Amino acid sequence: MHVPPLHLLRSFSEAARLGSFSRAAASLNVTQSAVSQQIRQLELQVGTPLFQRAGRQIALTDFGRVYLELVGGPIAALEEGHTALRAMTGRSSVVLRLSRSFGMQWLAPRMLDIAQRHPEISVTSLFLNPGDGLDANGSDALVLSSNRASELADFIVEPLFVTTLCPVAAPDFGPVDIERLADYPIIHTLRRYNDWQTWCAAADIPFVPRDHGWSFESSSMSYAAAEHGLGIVMAELEFVAPAIAQGRLRPISPIQAISEHHFHIAYARSRFSRPALRTFRTWMEEQAEATRLTDT
Repeated sequence: MHVPPLHLLRSFSEAARLGSFSRAAASLNVTQSAVSQQIRQLELQVGTPLFQRAGRQIALTDFGRVYLELVGGPIAALEEGHTALRAMTGRSSVVLRLSRSFGMQWLAPRMLDIAQRHPEISVTSLFLNPGDGLDANGSDALVLSSNRASELADFIVEPLFVTTLCPVAAPDFGPVDIERLADYPIIHTLRRYNDWQTWCAAADIPFVPRDHGWSFESSSMSYAAAEHGLGIVMAELEFVAPAIAQGRLRPISPIQAISEHHFHIAYARSRFSRPALRTFRTWMEEQAEATRLTDT
């Protein structure tokens, strides 16, 4: 069985929602006779009446109610997807690809600032997963924590900041003897598996075994687990500053170490001159500079 054309389903959905062919026609900016004909075509395709008609009054049949449940969700999803894509491709839009942790821990707390200062800009953030190709046709900018220069010929790359490592835990976790970290529950982040070793070397203490404690795929999961008291997590201070300021996490040591994560942003060369992207670039530079000043 062929799927009915979308315009037939749309007329059916609107007529069912509004309870009137004429109101559906006004909503769709077509004539009432067009809506009536389209619904009759749909009824012929499905093989049963979808509406009971009594003069100008209409009501869904039992089959019509079932059909509306089946097609209503997909129609709404298609419309939502179309609207989202239009927003992403608009002249004032910026499509940014980045890691979940960077987006949730660093960018999201700052988005209110750009929304207030530049309400004309629409920012769409898409997650960038390890191994994803770096295609300039798919986004306006990418945020990366590693150097993939061979894949960035179509981009203009600018540095953001280097993160600072420090172990943190929930406020009521209790006192910690950093010389005996292996005695405590430790939280590892799989995508940042060397961070504990980097910090332990800077603190001049024995390395924490990699097979000791808990492991999570992303920093966001690791930080959430630490906030709930599961253990001690090695944090990038730039990403947990709000949690520390709000008392949800606390450093367990004053010792800090520079991480291996050099964050930079790559702008699509073909879109670099767009006004919206230039404004976003200036804003990102300001936020990164503020982050670097806080680190010092």
